[in-house]
Amino acid sequence: MIRIEHLQKRFGGRLIFDDLNMEIAPGQIVGLYGASGIGKSTLAKLLCGVLKPDSGSVYLDDRLLYSADTPYDRKRGIQIQMVYQQPYSSLDGSQKLGNGFRELIRYHALAPRREETRRINDTLAQVGLEPGILEHLPHQISGGEAQRVAIARCLLFQPRLLILDEATSMLDVSTQANVIALVKRVMLDRGGSVLLISHDRELVNYLCHQIYLFDQFVAKEKER
Repeated sequence: MIRIEHLQKRFGGRLIFDDLNMEIAPGQIVGLYGASGIGKSTLAKLLCGVLKPDSGSVYLDDRLLYSADTPYDRKRGIQIQMVYQQPYSSLDGSQKLGNGFRELIRYHALAPRREETRRINDTLAQVGLEPGILEHLPHQISGGEAQRVAIARCLLFQPRLLILDEATSMLDVSTQANVIALVKRVMLDRGGSVLLISHDRELVNYLCHQIYLFDQFVAKEKER
């Protein structure tokens, strides 16, 4: 589903990775493990089109998504969504959660207005949240609820790939397990995939079908 070929990225004179090659198959949880600051989040941002590679290409379903010489295909790239480590960072602190969901739907034309409420409530149900949470401001909900809201916002797009960038590391063990279980159920049941970025080796080993170990400048696939 996702194929990365010969990707290179530098920040100034610092080489982040060089000649990076990876694949993510449908219906898989792929782990990206390595020390903090080694480039894992940089790769996630490249996949989402936040950053541009210095060389190399990214393919989605065997079609070029973008390259160093080709602009990111925003229309197709919407199928790749990312949940960040700090769930509140994706939420407008002055805006009720329901208004944020409706803004996303309208901006990206995800559903007609008459279907907005059903689309939002169905998505909330997928992550175990009640519609009443939509009346709250971000500071009025817990960290676990905020993470579920962040995931639900991504699921509105019905993504092919959901990236979890250390997305559960700030949660307690019980909440972390619940969040990961719901992501597995929602994404894998419909043939989507998850890219789990973590420095928690035990978590990656336990959950992932395929693991890439990020070493200096490269990612090496680990045998399971």
